[in-house]
Amino acid sequence: MKKLLALAVLLVAIAGHAEDSPLVKAAKENGGPKKKTTKKAITNADVKKSAVKSSATATGAKVAPKAETPAVPMPPAIADQSKLVHARADAQKRADDAQIKVNDLDKELDRLEQSYYAENDPNYRDKTIAARFDQTKLQLEAARKELADARDALEKLQPKEP
Repeated sequence: MKKLLALAVLLVAIAGHAEDSPLVKAAKENGGPKKKTTKKAITNADVKKSAVKSSATATGAKVAPKAETPAVPMPPAIADQSKLVHARADAQKRADDAQIKVNDLDKELDRLEQSYYAENDPNYRDKTIAARFDQTKLQLEAARKELADARDALEKLQPKEP
C-alpha cells in the first residue's frame, strides 16, 4: 500500500513539473480571457451626422437643409405614350387570363363529359353530372365572351400599321 501511495505521489510530482503544451503556453502568454469591448457599429445615420458636422465646422457656417426640387412634369406626348403602354400591358394580361380560364373550363368540360359516359349509375349521371356539365358549359360561354372582349380591347390599343 505504501508503495502504491509513493508511486502516486511521484506521478503527481512529475506531472506538476512537466512542461505545458504549446496551447497552454499560448493561453498563458495571451493573458487569459479578454475583456468585452463596448464598440458601437457605425450606421448610415452616424455617417450622415458626422458628414454634416464636419462640413459645418470646416466652412464655419451652418448647413442649410436641402431644398427639395420640384418634380419635372412629363411632356404630354410622353405621358400619353406611358398611359398607352400601361393600357396595352393591362389589356394583354386580361386577354391572357381570359385565355387561361377558357382553357381550364374546356378541360373541365371534357372531363365531365368523360365522367358522364364512364358512370354506371344513370340517376347520378343524369342529375349530378349533367347539371355540372350544363353549369360548366354556361361558364365556358361567358369566359369565351370575356376573351373576345379582351382581345378586341387589346386590338384597339395596338399600333396601326401604315
